[in-house]
Amino acid sequence: MRRSLVVGAVASLATGAVADPGSEALLARSHALAVEVSKVRGLPLKHPVGNEVIDQAELRLRLAKFQTDDPARVAATEAEGRALQRWGLIPLGADYGALVLGVQGDQIAGYYDAKTKALTIVGDPQLTADAWPELVLAHELDHALQDQSFDLERYRSVPPTETGDGELARQAVVEGDGLALMIELLLARTQAASVPSMWMNPQVAEMIQKDLSIPGDGDALDRAPLVVREEMLFPYRAGFGFVAALRRHQPWSAVDAAFARPPRSTEQILHPERYLADELPIPIEITMPAALPGYAIAHSTVWGEFGFDVFLRSHRVAAIAAAEASEGWGGDRALLVTSGRHAVGISRSEWDSEADAIEAAEALIRAIDDEVIGGSITHSPSKTSWLALDGTTAWVERRGSSVVVVIGAPAYAANDLATEAWTISKISKIARVGKRGKPR
Repeated sequence: MRRSLVVGAVASLATGAVADPGSEALLARSHALAVEVSKVRGLPLKHPVGNEVIDQAELRLRLAKFQTDDPARVAATEAEGRALQRWGLIPLGADYGALVLGVQGDQIAGYYDAKTKALTIVGDPQLTADAWPELVLAHELDHALQDQSFDLERYRSVPPTETGDGELARQAVVEGDGLALMIELLLARTQAASVPSMWMNPQVAEMIQKDLSIPGDGDALDRAPLVVREEMLFPYRAGFGFVAALRRHQPWSAVDAAFARPPRSTEQILHPERYLADELPIPIEITMPAALPGYAIAHSTVWGEFGFDVFLRSHRVAAIAAAEASEGWGGDRALLVTSGRHAVGISRSEWDSEADAIEAAEALIRAIDDEVIGGSITHSPSKTSWLALDGTTAWVERRGSSVVVVIGAPAYAANDLATEAWTISKISKIARVGKRGKPR
């Protein structure tokens, strides 16, 4: 990704610039660069890495083909898009696949394919040195070394209980590693003595993470809905923070350990101390409610701490309040159940304490109130309900440290579904400490 690799921010840490006459010339010396990356990163180069240069038109063709050549992938993209619409994260009627394709086509500067074992640089051989620094290629070569040592295809495969959130967490390790490698490579070339001290200073990592949050020049990423934009940036921004935290007092072997024992949630990425303490997410299963005959499960995922934060911010909850409310997350499961054009969203989440659940429920009430076009029909300390103008109902209900959110439920099924939403959930209770420092 062009902006997310923050070549400019990385270069600002050093006194010298990286010279490159063009992308073809850069690839011509990619093996020498791979050897250098291997030395800095501490991962063996087991065999040469194939490479190629393509232009933007070819990139878009490949991305479109990837989206459409597998019926299962097409169905999954459509289901995810429909779920995002139901929860109000992208506009109704939006083509989610086209949204993602537009952002990827605009942002991708190079990529490593773990299936073909080759890397691709996107551009024109005549591009200038400023457009194609060696650092972008080094980032992709780092992915090749990761693959040779850890098998990225296998690494990215998560158990069903971690679908969504766990996948994003693992991708954050992959991309955070690549971004940290870029920085260390540049410093090793220009001011080697400052490499260890750089990781010891958390302000450097914070500066780079802040740079990743700065809006660009109105490109496709800036124009995308918040959820698309944040999911694109999270692996780089939060992943770099995670890797920087591991490197603060430890060598690269600490990052290698995160490939051997992957993080289980975005919570662990956002709070590396919880990863180191092996604080696991609470697994939740939700089965199809009998209150909705004729409906079927179309999409099932875990939002995680990151997902709740994005959901709240997407519905005009202030960023600080959204982060505070999401930090007590312990586990969740979000379903989309559909019948024809009708879709119902059902979410159950567990929080680290009743106080955390109260804070989360209050924020979720503000978010659902923003999303539902209609009015609140009931409000009590434990439950708030809405009747939408389209005749559907929504509610947020808390019981102890658990919260259920339902949106788009047909009015005829509301009472039965309000009861079932609790009984169709299977919760695996595990010991957690959470943000308040007390085991639940």
